[in-house]
Amino acid sequence: MAENVTTTSPGPEAGAGRRAESARRTRHRIILAWLWVVLWAAVIWQFGTDAYSLRRTSNFMQWVIESIVGPVDAATRYKLYMLFRKSAHFTEYAILALLAFRAALLSAARARIATACWIAIFFVATIAAADELRQSYSSARTGSPYDVLIDVAGGIVGLVGVVILSRRMRAPAKRAVGAA
Repeated sequence: MAENVTTTSPGPEAGAGRRAESARRTRHRIILAWLWVVLWAAVIWQFGTDAYSLRRTSNFMQWVIESIVGPVDAATRYKLYMLFRKSAHFTEYAILALLAFRAALLSAARARIATACWIAIFFVATIAAADELRQSYSSARTGSPYDVLIDVAGGIVGLVGVVILSRRMRAPAKRAVGAA
């Protein structure tokens, strides 16, 4: 038995439905991107607690250093602790900057790279300053404006790196289009 099926092109309702679905997915992506920023800021905040002070982590760090480079004198070990801790600051905030940059790009009506960079640096500086201020009131930690500078430098280096990489990745595509 043959059914009488007529095919018609989708009406305006189908286009509106697709737009609504697309807007819902976009909102979901934006919320998820900012959630990652908040979660990573919470990780950084946790690392700034007394539980991760030099006094509490020195035994573990001594074991790591001795496993990698062997026994070292106390002065060298302290320098290596500081190198590791400051590198961790730099890296944590570079990651925060990249997450905030992505969230800002997704949130903007017109994705402006410079604006997203400024928003990301604002987040990095705000979290870094708040964390160091909190540490200045701790008996096990010391708050330092130099750490804020290291944190902001990590954020800037992360952003510069992603901007340079994105431009380099777009450049071959532009050349290929121009050659065609």
